[in-house]
Amino acid sequence: MDSTEMRPGSFRVRAAQPVDIPELMRLKRLLAQGEDSLHAVRANAADWLRDGFGPGAGFSAFVAETGHAGAIVGMVTCSKRSVTGWGGPVVFLQDLFVEPDHRKRGIARALAARVAAYARDLGSPIVELTVRADNPAQDFYQREGFYHLPHCLTYVLAGSALAALADRDTEDLALAG
Repeated sequence: MDSTEMRPGSFRVRAAQPVDIPELMRLKRLLAQGEDSLHAVRANAADWLRDGFGPGAGFSAFVAETGHAGAIVGMVTCSKRSVTGWGGPVVFLQDLFVEPDHRKRGIARALAARVAAYARDLGSPIVELTVRADNPAQDFYQREGFYHLPHCLTYVLAGSALAALADRDTEDLALAG
């Protein structure tokens, strides 16, 4: 068996490529469906290509593929963001999903490890994530070393509240790009 072959039942994690976009989108929809948030998924293939693989890519993606036919069965997406006061980027883990039939095989752990290695290589002091209060994956995250910051809460501004607050700004913004 050469180095590109895998044993049956095994998997490998690799950087996603543009050709993987349909599978990334499929897994993202499965993740959103499980969270009852499919209505919030708006990105199309062109968005994924531009935002994940273009010259100004805003996120990175990694996939887990199985040994048989290289089927993609898991994914993780993450992005870098700047936080004032830190001496480098912070990596934000956005999506981590493994198809139900392939869980309990170490795939999620391998995907999370890839994000940790990515963060380390970037000089990021932390990997951050936001998880729903009802997400059973919290136990997994804690086993992997993530910990809850009880003094932090997540707030979002969206919809009509976002529009109303934006309308209070009277300055014209000169957005670059």
